[in-house]
Amino acid sequence: MKLFAVFQLIDFPLAGFKSALCEKVASKKPIQFAMGFLLSILSSLVYSQTTLTALTTPIAPQRIASLNICIDQLLWELVPHERLVSISYLTADPIWSPIAEQVNGMPVNHGLAEEIVPLKPDVIFAGEFDQRSPIELLQKLGKRVERLPLPRTLKDINDQILQLADMVGEREKAELMVKEISAQIAELQAANQDKTPLTAFWYSANGVVIGDGTLEHELMQLAGLRNLAAERGMFGFNQLDLELLLSAKPQILIVERGSDDAYSLAREYLSHPALQHADFNVVTLPAGLSGCAATVISDVAAQLKNSLAK
Repeated sequence: MKLFAVFQLIDFPLAGFKSALCEKVASKKPIQFAMGFLLSILSSLVYSQTTLTALTTPIAPQRIASLNICIDQLLWELVPHERLVSISYLTADPIWSPIAEQVNGMPVNHGLAEEIVPLKPDVIFAGEFDQRSPIELLQKLGKRVERLPLPRTLKDINDQILQLADMVGEREKAELMVKEISAQIAELQAANQDKTPLTAFWYSANGVVIGDGTLEHELMQLAGLRNLAAERGMFGFNQLDLELLLSAKPQILIVERGSDDAYSLAREYLSHPALQHADFNVVTLPAGLSGCAATVISDVAAQLKNSLAK
């Protein structure tokens, strides 16, 4: 009776089976029949499980739109480009984007709902600080919108890459990216582990130094540097007079490389004659860590390691 109950659960034609069972019992040896009987059960169970898996596995979105330059750069690494129906116009601007030349010809948007709706995307990605009103409108229209927070630590970066990859069905590629990032961070830490910590400022546009509670501070610690801004109780991003910076006598000044086209008064601080003739080493890193950290963190870690080794 228990075997017949199993057949009912897997939608086996019970009446026909009873008739076939009687005929096979009469015509075959008991052991041969039992083996065939068990194989039938196993085959049916495997088929049922395969069918159930196929029905419950989510289908990866094939039409993807993004309103955010940083998410665009991750998507460009993770998914086949034909799946991207729209990216941010900033991603196509060489002043802001390191992949501008690569995305030339891609459909772009300015973060407006009316640009996105006609494209019929399966999912729309936005960042933590993107405009709320078009996102809320898209949600009211029944569109799937996924907002990703700004990563603030190395763990946040890896988590975001994997989270985004799961949403678009590209976990394998994401795991390779995370593995590369982890390897570069481990090399940075190992290269400076037994050295005497050097004093440093991470100096940015507008005379801003970067203190505790930031990704930059975390990298400085991993690189074996003493962050003078953090030691002065600074948290996050703070303006510091050039005179105070010079009087602190840092051994290292870290700056981020800017685009040659992106001239601004804010960046004039970095060209001040006093900085050019000061008695410290300047380490220049790839730009973008404060904006799109996930796509540049490996390059930044590698460059920081190489620069400190000189």
